[in-house]
Amino acid sequence: MELEKIRKIYEKVDPSQLTEREKLLTELIFTDRKLSIDNLPNGRYRILQFSGNNFEELENTLKLLLPDFVKSLREQKIVIEFFSSDSPTTSELFDIFQTLSQDMGEEVTAYVGRFVDKNRLSEVYAEESKIFENQSTFSEYILSESLNLLENNILHEIRKELLENPEDQKLVKAMYKASANQTKAAKLLYVHRNTLINKIKKYEQKYGLQLSGSDLTLAYNLL
Repeated sequence: MELEKIRKIYEKVDPSQLTEREKLLTELIFTDRKLSIDNLPNGRYRILQFSGNNFEELENTLKLLLPDFVKSLREQKIVIEFFSSDSPTTSELFDIFQTLSQDMGEEVTAYVGRFVDKNRLSEVYAEESKIFENQSTFSEYILSESLNLLENNILHEIRKELLENPEDQKLVKAMYKASANQTKAAKLLYVHRNTLINKIKKYEQKYGLQLSGSDLTLAYNLL
């Protein structure tokens, strides 16, 4: 608990304003958020973070359920997953977690990270772990802390990618206008509902955000 208080003090401080002693301190207190990923092949990965007492049981189940399970780190209670066309979307993962919660008799609390290139995985994990500590989704955290997070790298990447993809923008606007109702959104886009479902899956794989709830509200406000 005390360590987290110290982290909160230093995580928003400009490193150039720190003394050498303070720089050494911040490096030490944030060490457990860094990952050893040198042995991973090049590609895109995401990190699933968990809390609770039954991670070992959950880990063994996920090895069977996730087609691209790469590795897990028990001490940090995380799973690293490789990206492929078969990767479950965020929505699909939370459906899986809900089922596992019922089977295990304990709620599975998780944070589903965004797929990023291997060389950015440690950096993104450091940001995502701070969000998970606040028991928030990414969009909830951004919306509640927006005045303090103008320099959030994940947010800037998502916005940049959205603005570079007109089709994704149309999808977000249609889903927002339809209040996340897939049938209504399909009519707005003049596509079959199955086509829309496929678009939603690709969107969630790309951005790591759901097209519903606060995730949808965040995406719409980024346009």
